[in-house]
Amino acid sequence: MKKQIILVFLFILFAIPASAEQSFENYINKQFGEFQNFKEERDREFAEFLKKQWKEFNAFKGIDPDTVPKPDKIPHAKPHTPKVKKKEIPTPPEPEPVKKISPVIYPEVSQEALETSEMDFDFFGTKIYVRFDKDIAETFPATVNNEEISEYWKKLSTADYKPLISQITDIRRKLKLHDWGTYLLTRNISKNIHKDRNSAALLQWYILSKLGYEAKIGFKNNRIYLLLPSKYTLYGVTYFTIEKTRYYTVDTLFKKNTITSLKTYEDKYEGADKFAFFRAENPNLANYGAAKTFSFNYSGEKYSFNLIYNQNYIGYYRFFPQTVLNAYLASPPSAGFQRAVVKSLNSAVLGKSEVEAVNIILRFVQKSFEYKTDMEQFGFEKYLTPEETVFYPYSDCEDRAMLFAYLIREILGLDVILLDYPGHVAAAVSFSEEINLNGKSIEYNGKRYYTADPTYVNATIGMVMPLVKNKNFEAISLSN
Repeated sequence: MKKQIILVFLFILFAIPASAEQSFENYINKQFGEFQNFKEERDREFAEFLKKQWKEFNAFKGIDPDTVPKPDKIPHAKPHTPKVKKKEIPTPPEPEPVKKISPVIYPEVSQEALETSEMDFDFFGTKIYVRFDKDIAETFPATVNNEEISEYWKKLSTADYKPLISQITDIRRKLKLHDWGTYLLTRNISKNIHKDRNSAALLQWYILSKLGYEAKIGFKNNRIYLLLPSKYTLYGVTYFTIEKTRYYTVDTLFKKNTITSLKTYEDKYEGADKFAFFRAENPNLANYGAAKTFSFNYSGEKYSFNLIYNQNYIGYYRFFPQTVLNAYLASPPSAGFQRAVVKSLNSAVLGKSEVEAVNIILRFVQKSFEYKTDMEQFGFEKYLTPEETVFYPYSDCEDRAMLFAYLIREILGLDVILLDYPGHVAAAVSFSEEINLNGKSIEYNGKRYYTADPTYVNATIGMVMPLVKNKNFEAISLSN
């Protein structure tokens, strides 16, 4: 291909008059020099594409996962627990000492990057050091249009960007960051390099593209927006439909603003893939532990124990977008949380039958947490991970259902599914032993599951909240 380009240039050169030869030679040298400065040909092609292929798109309001409102107050069942032989409950374990650790990540930097600018910042308890080519820190012009955006892509593509991408890849590996963590990391890096929000958005767009993610940017009224597609539906986030794909304005999770339309492009950067806003595994964050004490009564016995949560994980997932329910149980909570859960609840269910053990865990979730809807607590819908449910002062039905499901799997090793009703979420448990129970049960994937509602206070296994007793539901598998 390069040989063909050179032959065309030579043909034109010999065909023009001698008087214009010098100016044309200068033009060729300039164009060929710019081509050589691009690290990849796809960057040159994309920069050219950005100069012209922009259209106006209208925004769509964030999708509501459930239009039926949740109950303002939760019902209470008449207490009914089976009589069992009293057993001595072991003294609950003392919480582990609170630790605040701030490890330092020095990413691997190639030798040629040693003369560049550098910065550091806190990433949820971990101090990150990054070095970068100072040309990357050039501020974007005040006026936003596609010509300026094309020029900015070109400047980034001809800068020495590869060491920065290499460092980010190294940090991701050391901290075990999934896609959400990568988004947060690149957002932090971009905002630390650029105080100007448009420049930061453009740099993050460029970095994510180089990391293999499909990302777009759009603009409206001299404001640039980062747009990201997701393999899973995101709820409550404004989006734009471009070539049958939803692109979400994920940055609006941090600062709510209204956008009704913007200009963007239809094509995508070569080799890009969608984000998976899913918790494939938890990141390797520093431990910043804190503890809460929980007490409840069941069948005449009083239980009390401590649970520990990592405050760095709470910050990490604070703005995690609302997505499919099983995304919140795809990976385990922090190690400290897991250890505290196993120690505490194992002692509570020791020697009990499976049914009684499930009822004890069910009563713990029903009685230990104050109820408020997400709109009351946060002003928007937010599904909580099990660790977040322990941290926040209030929780609603899906938060309790996911905490209950986690505890049943972690402590008892039983299979559990979620039951998604209009305006409510409950759970159902499959037992490994034959049980004689008259309560509500369902068949799912060839197994028998008994309903369990962590929001219906005092209800035992097999009972269904009256508000949803005759309503249809969707069964959601939590199996990996």
